[in-house]
Amino acid sequence: MKPNLSFAKSVVCGLCALLFFSCMAFAIRSDEETYSPKSNEESEILALILRSEVEANGWPKAEKICFSVNEMDPSESLVKALRQLKLNVRSSAEWRKKFNCGFEVHLKFVALDSLQNARVHSVVGDLRGINKGEEHFEVYIRDGEYRLRKIEGKWSVNEYVPSKKEAKGQ
Repeated sequence: MKPNLSFAKSVVCGLCALLFFSCMAFAIRSDEETYSPKSNEESEILALILRSEVEANGWPKAEKICFSVNEMDPSESLVKALRQLKLNVRSSAEWRKKFNCGFEVHLKFVALDSLQNARVHSVVGDLRGINKGEEHFEVYIRDGEYRLRKIEGKWSVNEYVPSKKEAKGQ
């Protein structure tokens, strides 16, 4: 009976080691995969779009908004810079730990011509039901593309184009 017990302990220890190293690799990978803007232009564009989402959705200024960029969590320095611009934002990673954001905005740069134009895809979800334990999934609010234009050195939203999914009201 002792050989079987010894074998079982060996298997359990091996699985624990594998789990530990897998978690470590994931943690290292998560740290490497944060989004840092390549220029002030990108930061300015992100701030403009996040302000537009707050306004378009009628969110109160006190509402915490989590966001991600290009399928990555924003760097701490980006979050801090946006907060200094009076945006009440958090990293989407923070919500996964604390459930402290009412809404989430996923942004993805589609095109960026630093001379004149930018296009950024935006998907917005409501997390309040999950936070309260009433829902299991994020509730879709809207999905579309911001088209921005730089005029006299300042970025502005030229138009918001809803995705086909949003245009159909799904």
